[in-house]
Amino acid sequence: MFRGAFVNVPRVIRRWCHSRAAVIWTAAVLAFATRIAACFALKIFASDPWVDPWAFGWEYGRIARWLVERGIFSLDGIVPTSETDPLYSFVIAPFFSLFGTFTMAAGIAIVLFQILLCSLTTWAIFVLAEKLYGPTEARISALLFACYPGSIFFAVSRIGPTPLSILLLCLLFIVILDVPNVRRFTPAVLGGVLAGLLVLTTGHLLSLLLVIPLWLFLVSKGRQMRMAVASLLFVGTATLVLIPWSVRNSVVLGEPSLSKSNLDYHLWVGNNPNAKGYYVKDPSHAIRARGENSPPYYRMAFSWIAENPEQFIILTLKRIKYFWYKTPDRGNSTGELLHAWIFLSVVGLALVGVIRSGETFARVNLPLLFIGIFPVLFYVTNPSFYRHRIQMEPFVLILASHGLYRLWSTVVGSSGEDREVSAQRIHGTVA
Repeated sequence: MFRGAFVNVPRVIRRWCHSRAAVIWTAAVLAFATRIAACFALKIFASDPWVDPWAFGWEYGRIARWLVERGIFSLDGIVPTSETDPLYSFVIAPFFSLFGTFTMAAGIAIVLFQILLCSLTTWAIFVLAEKLYGPTEARISALLFACYPGSIFFAVSRIGPTPLSILLLCLLFIVILDVPNVRRFTPAVLGGVLAGLLVLTTGHLLSLLLVIPLWLFLVSKGRQMRMAVASLLFVGTATLVLIPWSVRNSVVLGEPSLSKSNLDYHLWVGNNPNAKGYYVKDPSHAIRARGENSPPYYRMAFSWIAENPEQFIILTLKRIKYFWYKTPDRGNSTGELLHAWIFLSVVGLALVGVIRSGETFARVNLPLLFIGIFPVLFYVTNPSFYRHRIQMEPFVLILASHGLYRLWSTVVGSSGEDREVSAQRIHGTVA
């Protein structure tokens, strides 16, 4: 009598697992829900957490204010600056125009925008993991990212470019993975546009102009000339995207500059007699004082390194440790320690995924190269919190998803069905 009222739960779960669209939507909704829940838990919507305008987007918010009020890219509304990556300040500015400068309404609107970017990123991670490995890892990766503490933190507790840069990075890798498999050079050009936007969003990602051509070279067996042309188109297009802002910066500085201009300062902060292996602002100099009295940071840093090579090596080893774990200045808070160990656990699973990559290793070389090359800048300057490391953590999650799958297959055995489906869908289209 009531047989029709019962739901076959295992069957529903199987149908959900086999539905690409259902999993993507689930991950996107889960990402949105967890971040909204975090907003309420942290009372983001209950009180104004940005009483101090400096904390409202940090430099990005201050510059956005003057973009709206005076139409000038400046930290103080008077002197033009090149200290900060430009793109996110231009993203914040429309919110200030609509909701007011440094208002609670503007803050909530920007946080909701960042949360939506994270939801969209679950789709991008799904597609990228599917291209790298297959449908099983795609599902695991998307769901892991939806609940990943680091992503949640930077979406709701910081107004900054992190959610946008992660989405753009995923889109870039999705596009670049198609370069060796299509006859046209459209993916290389589109990848160059995305790379240029990424550098304007986060200047630390300039290393992508090395990572992508290097990967194309590694997969160019028998197609060296074609991959060389693709690399030139990629770098050339990215450069064209950067040229307008580079010209502007060069006019402001009176010297050539691409995205922003404080590398010399951070090199000195990381390599001086008082350096500790993580970011400690040097009190003897204001950051990037300009004009005739601007300290010669490059010369000071290189001189100290040449005179203290052993100390430089020790500091570099410390910086590697702090980049992958946590910096001493973050204290002994339970939350910081928990996040550090969650990330180390993910790294462990990622190592399993890399070791057990098998036939997918040529494709996995792309995120591996990025994970290997991107941190080098911080190994020689200074890691700050984990706001830089978060840029590559989604790709560690993708590698970890394959590690989880391989461990599960080892423990319970595998019918091979997933691998067969994976082979058929390894170049799956966007949902």
